[in-house]
Amino acid sequence: MRPFAAPLCLAAALLASAAGARAETLEKVRHDFAQLVYEDAGPDINRDRPQPLLRAVVVLRVKLNELGHWTADVIRDNDEQPEMTRKALASVAHLARTLEVSAEASEKLRREGFLEVWLFQNDGRFALKTLALPQRGL
Repeated sequence: MRPFAAPLCLAAALLASAAGARAETLEKVRHDFAQLVYEDAGPDINRDRPQPLLRAVVVLRVKLNELGHWTADVIRDNDEQPEMTRKALASVAHLARTLEVSAEASEKLRREGFLEVWLFQNDGRFALKTLALPQRGL
């Protein structure tokens, strides 16, 4: 049985690294998506540290549709700030560019997508949690 030990260890290592690569790919897609939003939204982006008490927090599930365009569903928002929810949804719908991803990643993005959080300042600018600096203290 000794001759099989090395190939089994190698196979286990390859499976573990492949699973890690898939997780990194989703994180990379999320990061690259956030970069696209930042490039597209320009002056609506808060590039400083978020204020201690945010105006609103909007959580969206971002997916690719059948045509390869970004779509989003609201997971959590603030009922008293519907304009912030509209702004978050518009920042996704307005994206003209998509990302180059593998067929497997594309299928996963269609089925499951990923969560992203919009952090709104009092002045209406926002940061995405994926790229936001640490929040300022009180």
